[in-house]
Amino acid sequence: MGATFTFRFETLLRVRSHREAIQQRAVASRLRRITELERRHALFGRRVVEQTEAMRVSLRDGELDLDELKLARHWVVKLRQGALQTEAEITAHRAMLAQERAELTARHKESSLLEKLKEQQFSAHAAQLRRCEQAELDEMNTVRFAYSAMSAGSEKP
Repeated sequence: MGATFTFRFETLLRVRSHREAIQQRAVASRLRRITELERRHALFGRRVVEQTEAMRVSLRDGELDLDELKLARHWVVKLRQGALQTEAEITAHRAMLAQERAELTARHKESSLLEKLKEQQFSAHAAQLRRCEQAELDEMNTVRFAYSAMSAGSEKP
């Protein structure tokens, strides 16, 4: 009846879809990294609270060891520095995530435009096939009508 549908830009569509998938994986990886950093930041926060509480308890109990107190304060400072550093890393990763999401959106638009073009061309191809098929059916009906008219005309003499 008709030729099968072939999309001329199928290779380009596959390449763009592949690039989109790569970008999706990059965004997912970045989100995982941010989640890990947020957990680490929360852990630093909990440790600061625990260490501060331990220092208060030791001060309340009257066991005031100056070296231990210095060490505990130094540890709290280091924990807070770690929390600040982790917070800075989170901020940097979120900025990179925003860029990667913008790139993912652009790649998705490229792929979806080709998908829409493919759908439109397939619809046009299917419509053309239906028109050709209808023309063939019309021709067959015309031939049948003409044959039946000729048969009916030859029987009347």
